[in-house]
Amino acid sequence: MRHDRLGFVMPGFMANPARWIGHFDLLALSSRSEQAPIAVIEAMAAGLPVASPDVGDVAAMVSDENRPFVAADEQSFRAALGTLAADADLRRSVGAANRRAAAERFDESVMVAAYQNLYGRALEGRRLFSQG
Repeated sequence: MRHDRLGFVMPGFMANPARWIGHFDLLALSSRSEQAPIAVIEAMAAGLPVASPDVGDVAAMVSDENRPFVAADEQSFRAALGTLAADADLRRSVGAANRRAAAERFDESVMVAAYQNLYGRALEGRRLFSQG
């Protein structure tokens, strides 16, 4: 059975979002201000494309394939949503690229190693705890 209708669901708060996010077709982030939204990382890990205003680090977070859907203005945001909503193959390919990018950039062990490296360089030659 084929479904040609697009559904529009705005679930609001959901406990344990990782349980549900994989059921969506895309993430539409509508924030006017963000830094590094966890929702984007969760969507990427679930293999979803992201349509978003160009806020915070979103453009740097998503895959190269997803960057055209990080919009500079409202008109571009609407166009990004429309393009992604209309093309299931595009959603799948951008989502797959996002999943790969999430695994490379946001895997826990990768992030812990990056923080260890950062703090190690910052503290080089310094004592973590001073004596007296």
